Amino acid sequence: MRHRFTTHPTLRAFAALAGLAPWVAPAARAQRTLDELVVIGLRQNLGQRQIELGYQKSEAAVDEARGRFLPTATFNARYTQASGNVVNLGSLINPAFSALNQLTGGAKFPTNLDLQLPQRQETAVRLAQPVFQPAVIEGYRIAARLRDAQGAQRDAQLRELAARMRSAYLQVSATRRVLEMYDATMPLVSEQVRVAEALVAAGRATPDAVFRARAERSDVQQRRNEAMQNAAAAARALNFLLERPLDAEAPAIADSLLGIGDLPTLEAALASARAEREELRGVEWSRQAAVGARRLALGTNLPAVSLAVDYGVQGNKYEFSRDRTYTQASLLMSWSLFSGMQDAARAAQAGLEERRLAAQGQQLERLVSLEVRQAWGAAEVARDAIASADERAAAARRSYDLVRRRYELGGASQLELLDARTQLTSAELNRILTDTDYRLRRVQLDRAAALYPRILP
Repeated sequence: MRHRFTTHPTLRAFAALAGLAPWVAPAARAQRTLDELVVIGLRQNLGQRQIELGYQKSEAAVDEARGRFLPTATFNARYTQASGNVVNLGSLINPAFSALNQLTGGAKFPTNLDLQLPQRQETAVRLAQPVFQPAVIEGYRIAARLRDAQGAQRDAQLRELAARMRSAYLQVSATRRVLEMYDATMPLVSEQVRVAEALVAAGRATPDAVFRARAERSDVQQRRNEAMQNAAAAARALNFLLERPLDAEAPAIADSLLGIGDLPTLEAALASARAEREELRGVEWSRQAAVGARRLALGTNLPAVSLAVDYGVQGNKYEFSRDRTYTQASLLMSWSLFSGMQDAARAAQAGLEERRLAAQGQQLERLVSLEVRQAWGAAEVARDAIASADERAAAARRSYDLVRRRYELGGASQLELLDARTQLTSAELNRILTDTDYRLRRVQLDRAAALYPRILP
């Protein structure tokens, strides 16, 4: 039975869904989820195609190793033209046959035999079948383990690429929200200019109030332009990963479709990482390949046995007839008795590599545990900060509304109004950044704990 590398079911489902139809315009269907966008991005990403080609190359190496178990058929032909001191058995037999003819008074025995050695031509087809070949057996096992290690590397890169795509979209979403915030702020500062001009006209404020209001409006306009540039840059980064035109409009996905669920417990995240992180499986398969390499080196102490059947013709000229053909079956054995300690040295190298990979696996387990703990702790802090950011934004909004009413009635100074507006903008910006920070932290936790990709709807 053919051995095939199989990934975790979630990754198989994720890879299968990557064959969905390409991204279409939002008007063509109901709004997509972020998971679906990532699936399509993985299907189109050139980096992912390179990763998959590397895995297919390792699959081909396994096919090559498997083929060594099968019989081989070869066609061999030789034609030799010898000169000089060449052995010809005919020169020994012809005189004897001539004497026999004289004794018998006939010509029963040929006296012109040409038995030159080696004979001028030999043409044959050989069918060979390995019977016991330690190198073939271990070579197949090594190729299979290396293929599995390559598959683990492929899936680890798949997770990393999916995390990059999710993070890129979250950056797009954040920059859009910041731009929307400044778009909503522009009417406020424009209204401040109008109110300042009205107060100056009514003699209730000095002209410098108008200049300060206009300066504030220009500052907000500049920040809005910067936010627009940041949004365009984030969209280009996302389009690059999705293999879309760089200046194409990035899709818009509702917050409810981002797939950012509740924060799992630390124990659940650690358990998922230990069970699902491909790097752990990859280093173990590499270690098993090193074990196979050691067995391969030690396998030279055993004989290699194979069967061969030859069918062909030989002679001093080409004659294809039943009397000229021959068939021979051979049992072949090869046994290396001494190789200058080379095999022992190769076995020692493989043994050291096995020990190195075992140590690497232990260190990797600790590293994965560290990554999960760090990512989970950062996500927990970011989640708890959202409530504080919400409270701050709500308080800043109420404060601004109160100060604005007082300013319009002449009960608050322009500096108080500008400060209240600055505090409101800062609080709303902090709310956006805090929320985005939690989402990005969750993406990193999902990658570290191997919680994503998941089975998609």
